[in-house]
Amino acid sequence: MDQHNKKLLFTCGGFAAIVLVFIFIVGLIGLFFIDKISDRLPGMQSEDTSEVIMTPSQIESIRRIGQWEFMSINDEELVDTIRKGFFSDDHLVRIYYGTLRLGIDLSDFDAQRISKHEDSLAVQLPAVTLLDDHFIDEARTKSFHESGSWSNKDRQALYERARHKMKARCITPATLEGTQKLAETQIRRLLMNMGFEKVSIRFD
Repeated sequence: MDQHNKKLLFTCGGFAAIVLVFIFIVGLIGLFFIDKISDRLPGMQSEDTSEVIMTPSQIESIRRIGQWEFMSINDEELVDTIRKGFFSDDHLVRIYYGTLRLGIDLSDFDAQRISKHEDSLAVQLPAVTLLDDHFIDEARTKSFHESGSWSNKDRQALYERARHKMKARCITPATLEGTQKLAETQIRRLLMNMGFEKVSIRFD
């Protein structure tokens, strides 16, 4: 082969190599942009393969329970007030009756409260609380003793004192702990009936 043909062959080979490198680079750039675009297109997003711990219908069935009472405490309080007068004192004594309901409110229960802990279902429950702050039965309220004239504002102040005394007497660490144990037992039983054999429960 003469020098001219050798030179021509070398030139063609070098040109072909440059073309192949160029095609390879363009291909890589194309794949990069296709990957970026597919991330933004809903039809081309990769399928979420994360494990479904609890179905939406199961979560909704728990949420529909709403307020779940586990302990109720009946109480009565005698509250009095005295107003000093020039000639005599006015005295108002009343007896209040109430039922304090302790439990948890599941109306905001959602998937964020559920996770897997090793081989068991882990559930984070709302804290045990007083379910209704208006627990005094005003229809049963009795005036034990009343002298002088008393306004509705005076009676409301006495009502608030009775309410705070009942809460202080009935909502104690012991009653809250007892309510929490009852709640844990009942919630675990509910989840086991849903098919979850191992359940770990915590409270806010």
